[in-house]
Amino acid sequence: MTRPLRIVALIALVALAACASAGHAGLLDSVKKKVTESATHKATGSADKAIAKSPAPAAEPAKADDAKAAEPTGEGGKASSVSSKFDFVPGDRVLFADDFTQDELGEFPARWKLLGGTFEVAEMGGERWLRSLSAGSVRMKVPPSLPEFWTLEFDGYNLEDGGNALDVIAQAADGTEVWEAVFPMSGRNLHFASGTIASDTPFEGEIAGRHHIMFMARGTGLKVYVDRDRMASVPDVTETGTPAQLEIKLQSVKKPMIANVRFAEGCKPAKDALDTGKLVTYGIRFETGSDVVLPESAPVLRQVSGYMGQHPDVRLKIVGHTDNVGAAASNLDLSKRRATAVAKVLADQFGIDASRFTTDGMGDTQAIASNAKPEGRAMNRRVEFAKQ
Repeated sequence: MTRPLRIVALIALVALAACASAGHAGLLDSVKKKVTESATHKATGSADKAIAKSPAPAAEPAKADDAKAAEPTGEGGKASSVSSKFDFVPGDRVLFADDFTQDELGEFPARWKLLGGTFEVAEMGGERWLRSLSAGSVRMKVPPSLPEFWTLEFDGYNLEDGGNALDVIAQAADGTEVWEAVFPMSGRNLHFASGTIASDTPFEGEIAGRHHIMFMARGTGLKVYVDRDRMASVPDVTETGTPAQLEIKLQSVKKPMIANVRFAEGCKPAKDALDTGKLVTYGIRFETGSDVVLPESAPVLRQVSGYMGQHPDVRLKIVGHTDNVGAAASNLDLSKRRATAVAKVLADQFGIDASRFTTDGMGDTQAIASNAKPEGRAMNRRVEFAKQ
């Protein structure tokens, strides 16, 4: 064979190999897609039906780092290293919870009231989000007035590069604005205003990516948090009226989104509950399907360890509980591992003698609310401490 023919043959072989490789990669991608779709179906229940019915496009895929919350600060993200200024404890009576899995993609969610603008349910990373397509605002369909003690929390995404991307406003019954919290203001700050009170607190982390936004009301006082940073603390927000309803505004060319909304009443301090013999808490947090205790659990763990330090004779049984999403056997195993993990953190990070704990898990077998609604499932995902 002449040299030119050899060269042509070699080029043909290389091209054939490249095509075969591309076909193999396509097969792998197809397999990966099927696995992902299966996992998403298990996690969201009836969400697959909504996807099938709606041709609306999903949200733009996020980079792996962006899809996660801001990285923990301190000693490797240990709960014991979280600043004592982070004292958020979620309420224990869930009044409203929404992960948008019961809504069709591309539609406005059924459990919200539209006050202005254009919103749609979108999907990103296997999760459902409420996405703003234009400046506008929404309100949760909840009881007509706010309780005296309440907490609101949700995840936010695409809040950067848009000015006042997120604005949460509390109004009196007559519509008078009582307070507002804007994030980010002037690029990096959380702006809070209530009557003559105003503050602009710089956020030290990265604005891009996912953030957890939290509000905790205690009577007339209010605290606001972004991730594990307390950004506002106001002892009295009633100068212009008593808060009765909440409005969430989203406005940015980046199409900001919110997810995993939880609004709850309460709760009592841990020491008061333990004095009665039992603490039921929703403040110990884990990643979905994981037994790793997240640093956001620090406020409750500090309260429990402080109580045990003051009462050296107290022994506690720690019991994990789940909702009924997923297989019963897996839920049971997960609940047991989570209880064990909580005991280990209290011993290793807070210095409580491990012999003072016993642990168990009940999975989804001891529901305290109906699993048919998001509020009920949120109530069932809990950790209990009982005196022995």
